[in-house]
Amino acid sequence: MGSSPPLAIADICDAYSHLLTNGELRPLPPVFQIYGRNKVFSGHVVTVKCFEDNVLVREFIAQEGHGRVLVVDGCGSLRSAIIGGNLAKRAQNNGWAGIVVYGCIRDVDDINLCNIGVRALNSYPVKPGKKGNGEKHIPVTIAGTRVCDGDWLYADSDGIIVSSVELAGV
Repeated sequence: MGSSPPLAIADICDAYSHLLTNGELRPLPPVFQIYGRNKVFSGHVVTVKCFEDNVLVREFIAQEGHGRVLVVDGCGSLRSAIIGGNLAKRAQNNGWAGIVVYGCIRDVDDINLCNIGVRALNSYPVKPGKKGNGEKHIPVTIAGTRVCDGDWLYADSDGIIVSSVELAGV
C-alpha cells in the first residue's frame, strides 16, 4: 500500500479556510514562475534577505538542506540573478526541497534539469554581486506577504502558501 499524494494547494486553502481568515495561512501573490523538475514541494522555511548579492544564499545552499525550503527576499530586483544552475544543482545534492526567490534566476535550462522546486519572478542573465550584504534568519516580506524563518511553505502549480504551523496531512 503506497502513501497518498499530498493535498493540492487549492484543497489546503479550502480545508484550512479558518487559517486564511486569521492570517496563520498566507498565500503568496501569483507573481512567481515555476522552475525545476519538482513542481510540488514543501518544507520548513529558512529565510535570507539580500539585494543583488548571493553570498549568503551560497552559504545556506552549501549546508545540508534536510528537506527545508530557502526563501530568498531579493527585494524584487529584476537587475541580477540570485540563483543559477550551479547553485540549484548544489541545493538539490544537499537535500533542499525548494528555493523561492523574490527576484531573478538564470541558467533556466540547467535549473529545469534539477530535482528541486524553484520559484522566481523571472530569469535574467546578469550575475549578482559578491559582497556578502544581507541578513539571515529574519522575517521577510515577499510581494507584500510576511514569511518568517521557521514557517512552513507548500507549493504546487496553483501557487505557494506559507503557514506558521505545520499542516497535518499535507
